[in-house]
Amino acid sequence: MFENIVSVANQVIILFVIIGVGVILSKTKVLTKERVAGLIDIVVYIVTPSNIIVSFQREFKHELIVSLGLSFLAAFIVFFINCVNAKLAIKEKNPDKSCVIRFASAFPNAGYFALPLQAAILGDIGVFFGAAYIAMFHCYIWTYGVKLLSKEKEKVNLKKILLNPPIIGIFIGLILFVTGVELPELVLSPMKSFAALNTPLPMLIVGFYLANADLKATFSNLWVYVGAFLRLIISPAIALGVCFLINADSDVTTSCIIACSAPSAALSGMLAQKFGRDTEVPAGMITFTTILCVITMPVMVALAQFLTGG
Repeated sequence: MFENIVSVANQVIILFVIIGVGVILSKTKVLTKERVAGLIDIVVYIVTPSNIIVSFQREFKHELIVSLGLSFLAAFIVFFINCVNAKLAIKEKNPDKSCVIRFASAFPNAGYFALPLQAAILGDIGVFFGAAYIAMFHCYIWTYGVKLLSKEKEKVNLKKILLNPPIIGIFIGLILFVTGVELPELVLSPMKSFAALNTPLPMLIVGFYLANADLKATFSNLWVYVGAFLRLIISPAIALGVCFLINADSDVTTSCIIACSAPSAALSGMLAQKFGRDTEVPAGMITFTTILCVITMPVMVALAQFLTGG
């Protein structure tokens, strides 16, 4: 198991090196808020969908469809439990802070942080199974997540769920996978090039957020520590139990644990600002959980690999 911890830790540290570059670029004003907004659009609209579609370009096998279905089931159950746990455990009296801490506790950085690590540890198959978690992430974000943060009664926006670029990428990838259609090299090669950006660009974005976070507001709030514990320890532990219950294989389990042990979602701060909630606490919690995950993530992922024989 120690070897597994070292292996995963090495991958996490590589990500943190890139994050460090993002911090330096932010401090030297090379990365600005406007430039990061552009990078986010590139990641969301081009890089992530390309990465997902490329991961689905593989020979159709019945067992892969079954495993993908188990990935969807595990993600659905874990997200549901995460949301319930956050509501029961976070008792912050300020409603503007309470809702964002619950949000940041329940929702991991499944795209920016988890996807590059899934690719690094498991290869394309990690992204293949990780796509299920991304899909469920967006389903919960634009239903329960929006309801949690909104000060007014919000209707479920089915359009935002279905027309989200990563979801579109999953639909396209699934169709190509099931039908056995192979993309021509003229299309697949550029997509692979875009997919290769899935690690550096998101990590630079995370570095920008780290450099601009108000840690004082974070460390002075007790409930942030509770939320971080839920995010980094309880969530992957629940995911591990769920994967055992549904008899998921090693790759499915490892992919799920990587997603569940990721730090708080970058959308925590973005949506908090959109709905007029506290923005300092979620930004700090993103920073806090990102720093802590260099320790917790290798342990949780290595434990999953050890127990499943991965």
